[in-house]
Amino acid sequence: MASFSLSACAPAFNEAGNIERVVRGFDESLRVGGVEYEIVIVDDGSRDGTADLLASLRGEIPALRVVTHSKNEGYGKSLRDAFAAARMDYVFYTDGDGQFDLGEMLAFLPLLDGRNAVVGYRLGRAEGALRKFLSWGYNALVRLLFGLRVRDVDCSFKFLPRRELQSLELYSDKFFIDTELMVKLRRLGVPLLERGVRHLPREHGRSTVSAGHIFTTLKEIVGLIRERGTKKTGPRGGPRRSEQVD
Repeated sequence: MASFSLSACAPAFNEAGNIERVVRGFDESLRVGGVEYEIVIVDDGSRDGTADLLASLRGEIPALRVVTHSKNEGYGKSLRDAFAAARMDYVFYTDGDGQFDLGEMLAFLPLLDGRNAVVGYRLGRAEGALRKFLSWGYNALVRLLFGLRVRDVDCSFKFLPRRELQSLELYSDKFFIDTELMVKLRRLGVPLLERGVRHLPREHGRSTVSAGHIFTTLKEIVGLIRERGTKKTGPRGGPRRSEQVD
């Protein structure tokens, strides 16, 4: 049995076709793993029946907690609210679209040492060639600008120590939240470990990522660079390369 507890979190915006599978995946996997856990789902203003599904599941799964937004506030804001609501030693987060086999969480648990972060990178990415190319370019840009040497910064399969996570000042309301998190945890000196995780096709609904997010992300990159210039956020010296586990 693991010596730590876990808050399993996911944002959900119009994920009625996927969210039950995600919640049950959390519940079944973590019971098998012998972990004390809670499940925190943020319903980000869904209008497709997601809220009704979550209400039904709450009656069946005692570990489930739901944070509700009255309107759509964005991916980053949803994650920030999930992190603020988390009460366990570690916070795990993924997306509400069900593109990971949550049974793979069990292979990550032995890698957690109480203060490190363990982050996934997608294997066999179930996306088109353009999305893969853009992701490769974005990861290269993040390495260049921030020295953050992780393979897949936007992979939403991450285990983070709650105390350090909740000490961060996070600002992104959009998809830049993944990069902001990793950069700021590294600045705190939190060790990062990487492990591959299979990426699955989306079964229902569609992604909310759009071309317009490119401009939002560029603006937030500039903001994070400026923040580093005006604020001391951790130990001196450059970031170490994260360790990779296959």
